[in-house]
Amino acid sequence: MFNPYYHTQELDSPFSFDRLYRHPGSLSCYDQKIPRQRIAIIGGGIAGLVSAYELSQLNHQVTLFEASSRLGGRIKTHYFPDGTYGELGAMRIPASHGCTLHYINKFDLPKRPFISYNSAAFYYLKGQKVSLSSCQKLFSLYNLLPNEQKDPSDIYEELLEGIINSLSEPEKWELFAPFFTSDRLRKYDSLSVTDYFRSHLSTDAFEFLGQATGAIHYNKVSLLNGLIDFFAWHRVEQYELIGGMETLIKALVERISGAIKTETKITSIQLTEQGVKVNWEQFNQANREEFDAVICAVPATALRQIKFYPILPEKQREAINNLGYCSASKSLLHCTRRSWELEQGIYGGGSFTDLNIEKCWYPSDNAKLANNQFNQPNFVAQNQGISYQPSVLTAAYRWEDNSRKFINLEESDKTDLTLREISYLHPEIKQYTDDIIHSIWDEENQSGSGAYSYFAPGDREKYQPFMGQPYPADNPRVFFAGEHLAINHASLQGAIQTAISAVINLVGVTSD
Repeated sequence: MFNPYYHTQELDSPFSFDRLYRHPGSLSCYDQKIPRQRIAIIGGGIAGLVSAYELSQLNHQVTLFEASSRLGGRIKTHYFPDGTYGELGAMRIPASHGCTLHYINKFDLPKRPFISYNSAAFYYLKGQKVSLSSCQKLFSLYNLLPNEQKDPSDIYEELLEGIINSLSEPEKWELFAPFFTSDRLRKYDSLSVTDYFRSHLSTDAFEFLGQATGAIHYNKVSLLNGLIDFFAWHRVEQYELIGGMETLIKALVERISGAIKTETKITSIQLTEQGVKVNWEQFNQANREEFDAVICAVPATALRQIKFYPILPEKQREAINNLGYCSASKSLLHCTRRSWELEQGIYGGGSFTDLNIEKCWYPSDNAKLANNQFNQPNFVAQNQGISYQPSVLTAAYRWEDNSRKFINLEESDKTDLTLREISYLHPEIKQYTDDIIHSIWDEENQSGSGAYSYFAPGDREKYQPFMGQPYPADNPRVFFAGEHLAINHASLQGAIQTAISAVINLVGVTSD
C-alpha cells in the first residue's frame, strides 16, 4: 500500500517531526533491480524533479515530460530586470522539513531566516490600521466576550493547540498516516475548520479571528487538514533561499542526467506486456515511446486529463476526480526604495487585512532581531542603506474567495485595486512603485489549476488510501507522486516525500 510517510514513520516512538520529515539518505539500498530501467517522469514540478534526480543518481535512464515551457511547478520566482525578485509560489521552508533541507544543504544553496511575525506590521480591519502589538485597539470594533479580547492569532493558537495537546502520541502519528483508527480524529475529519471555530467563538470573535488569520477562507477545508497544517508549521523557525526558491529547481535540473522535454502534453498511458507506452503531443505532433516504468508527478487536475489503458481502479479514479484545490494569487510590487522600512520601520513579517489583498509580506533580507520581549519580536535594519535601494514587496497574498474575485477583474483593475488597498497600509507606496506583477494559480496552467490541494470534511479517510496506489496492484509499473498525495498539503516537504516514496517503491519492485 502506498504511503508517502511509510519510510520515515515510527508509530511506536514519541512523535517527532524530525523523524517524520527526515530524508532516508541514499536510495541505493532500496534498489533491487539489477538491469537499469528506462523511466518516464511526468511533471516538472518539485516532485517530478526530485524523482528524476534520485533515479538518475541510481543510473536509471530518465526522461522527464513537462506540459508547460518552464520547470518548477508551484515554485515560481519572478526576477525583475535589476535582479530583485519575489516569490509567486512557495516562499518559505520550516526548519523541521528535513527532506527539503536535505537537497538545499546537499547543493550548498544559501538560505536565511524568513520573518513570519513582526509586531511592527499591521492589522487593517474594519477600516482601522493598528500595529500587531496594539491589536487591543480593535476590540471596540467587535462585540467580543471578555475571554475573546485577545490578539486573534493567540485565539487561533489556543483553540488548535488545545486539540493537539489532547492527542495521544499514536494519534499524532496517525495524523500523517493513510488510515486512522482514532474516533477522535475521525470526528475532526468530519468538521470544517470554520465549523470548529464558529462553535467555539461568538459571531464577532469568529469574524475578528477569521479575517485577521485567514481562517475565514477555510470553510471547505476539514478541521483535520487545518490541524495538520497548523501542527506542521506552528512555532518553527523558517527559511527562505537567497536568490529565490527557483535556485533549488535549477540545482536539481543541473544534476539530472536524462532528457527533459518541455511543452509536452501527455495524452495517454498504456500498459504493455513489457512496460508502459506513453503518448504525448508536442508542437501539434503526436509522439509515443515505451518505458519500463512511469512516475506521474502532476496535480490531480492534470492527472484527470490523462487516459489510462486499462483504466485506473474505480476508487482511485474517484479520489483523483474529486480532490479539491484552493485558489490563491499574489501581487508583487517593484519599488525604487523600501518605504515600509523608512516610513514605518517594518523589517520582515506580514500585515493582515480584511481587504481583497488579504496579506502583505515584507522582504526579510534586511531584518535583524533587536529584542524579543513578551513574544513581541522587534526587528531593525541590518544596513540602513539597503532601505534606500530597490526591492520587491509582496503586496497581496489572496486565498479562495478573494483570489477568485480577483480573477474576474481586467488587468488594469487588478493593478488599481492592489495599489489602492496596499495604500491603506502604506500611503506613500504608489510614488515608489514602478512595476507590478499579478499571478493567479487558477490561470497559470489549465491542466493544473489551483495553488494546492485540500481535503474537505470526510475526504481524508475516503480518498487518501487509494489516491496514490501504484498501478496495477499485482505488477506495478506506474507510480504516483505530488503535493496532492501528501497528507500535509501545500508544502514542498510533502511533495518531496511522495517523490522519494515513489522512487523507493519503483526500484524496490522485484524484476521478473
